Amino acid sequence: MKFIHTSDLHIGRPFAGIADERKRILVQQERLEVLDRIGHLAVREEAAFILVAGDLFDSPTVDKATVSAALARIGSLGVPVLTIPGNHDHGGPGSVWEQEFFRRERRDLAPNLRVLAESGPAEVAGASVFPCPLARRMETRDTLEWLRSGEDLARFDGPRIILAHGSVHGFGGDDGEASDYAANRLDLSRLPAGEYD
Repeated sequence: MKFIHTSDLHIGRPFAGIADERKRILVQQERLEVLDRIGHLAVREEAAFILVAGDLFDSPTVDKATVSAALARIGSLGVPVLTIPGNHDHGGPGSVWEQEFFRRERRDLAPNLRVLAESGPAEVAGASVFPCPLARRMETRDTLEWLRSGEDLARFDGPRIILAHGSVHGFGGDDGEASDYAANRLDLSRLPAGEYD
C-alpha cells in the first residue's frame, strides 16, 4: 500500500516579514500550489490516500477565501485526504474545523477530506489510522495516551498508522529511551508525525 505523508503546509500564512507585497502574494500562492504537486505525486505513485499530520492551515482562524481555495484544490486530488489539527491550526471551540463555513465548503468542495479532530480509529483503503490531534497551540497532554494500552491497535488487522503532530511523549532520541521505544511497544506500521515549532 502506498500513501503520501505530509505536514506543515501552513496555508494562509501571512508572511508579514516580506515587505514586497508582490513577493508576499507569490509565496502565499505557493502554499496553495503545493497541494497540486502533492496530487500529481499521488497519481504518479498510485497512492491510495494522503495524510496531513497537522498544520494544513497556518492558523485556527483562517479567512474564508483561503479556506475555499484550499478545499477546492483538495477536492480535485482524486484520493481521500485525512488531516489532524496541529499546533498552528489546532482544534477546539472556534477553530476553523468547527466553523459552519468550513464544514459547508468541505462538504461541497472537498468531500474527500476527513478532519480527524478526535482521538479514535479511522479506516481508509484497508489501513487503520489512529489520529492524535491537538486541541490547543501549546498542548501539554500526551496525545498518544489513548493508544498506550495497545488495545485499540490490536483490534485492527492490516497497516496501522498513528497520525500525530508535535512533540510526542516517549519518542525521544535519548539512549535511555531506546529499550522502551514507544513505536515498538505499540507495534506500529508507520508513525507519520508533523514538525512542532
